[in-house]
Amino acid sequence: MAINANSFLIVRLGAIGDALRVCPAVRRLRRERPDATIAWAVEQWVYPVLASNGDVDRFHILDRRKLRRGWRSGASEFLRFLREIRSQRYEVALDFHGRFKSGIVSRASGAKYRLGYPRGQSTEMNHVFANVHVTLEDPLENRVLRYLHLLEPLGIDPAFDTEDIGVEIAKVDHDLAAQWHHELGRPELAVFAGCSENQSAYHRWPQEKWIELLNRLGERGARSVLFWGPDELVFSEAIAARTGDNVSLAPGTGLVEMMAMVGRFRAFAGSNTAAMHMAWLQGVPTAVFTGPCEPRTDAPLPHVPSRVLRAGSFVQEGVSKRHQADVVTKVSVNEAFDAVLSLLEESCRQEKKQPSAS
Repeated sequence: MAINANSFLIVRLGAIGDALRVCPAVRRLRRERPDATIAWAVEQWVYPVLASNGDVDRFHILDRRKLRRGWRSGASEFLRFLREIRSQRYEVALDFHGRFKSGIVSRASGAKYRLGYPRGQSTEMNHVFANVHVTLEDPLENRVLRYLHLLEPLGIDPAFDTEDIGVEIAKVDHDLAAQWHHELGRPELAVFAGCSENQSAYHRWPQEKWIELLNRLGERGARSVLFWGPDELVFSEAIAARTGDNVSLAPGTGLVEMMAMVGRFRAFAGSNTAAMHMAWLQGVPTAVFTGPCEPRTDAPLPHVPSRVLRAGSFVQEGVSKRHQADVVTKVSVNEAFDAVLSLLEESCRQEKKQPSAS
């Protein structure tokens, strides 16, 4: 029997790419429960990419900066956050995060129904906080689809609607991005070459190979823009300094501005990062460099043209991902060049069939 409720708490605290991949589930929930109250518990650094989401009535924002200022500040902020959530008396909490901290939030909400994943399909004992478990037939399936399954106890079909994804950007940000892209001469390729050295260096393709790839694409007339975050600036500047006039460095932006800008390009190439998810969730054909993780979990879904770039023969079962950099570094420039060029050509053909708005 399906759970009947009118107020829902979405729990996905961190990780920009994962938060964006929850949006299709939130959109489906809104379509099936148009009059319900839908709230989202999220950390302050992720909130900007969700702020324009019209499917969410209220955001509960946890300031992670205060958690790092010592135990008194951290405890005060976390308790404030939990009290704020509990005061709203949500009937259902949906834990898309699957970690210990999200389990605490779900349990503390006081929701009668706490939906989550079972032991082995969540981490850090998260399963003990849920009282309705959704068992996945394929735990390694794309995360967009994994998140949609959490709606099943509500009697909602988890099918993915490729025409109604739920990732939203304010019109003013779209317009500013369009103006910037036009003034730059409408370059074709968005690039995000960096990634976190501490958490996911095994997704990073070598700098020298990026330089060769972008120069070769430039010789074919393809213009590229290198996007970056604070941790990737030096890496990206070094690439830009050794590439030709057809490669430029993007200006410093916030998350929302970058997402809107990335959506203007014919194709995207980059590491398995939030920027990659920003691109494909807006329908931008994507070439993704990904390490030993299962590609189908993170790669774009098939409705968006994509190419996965990894040297699969170097994957070592049972070895830490952090020690398997060769899965990405051994990808050849020729393979990457062919992949990106094919996406650009495919995008160009589609544009000729259906010209995009300026």
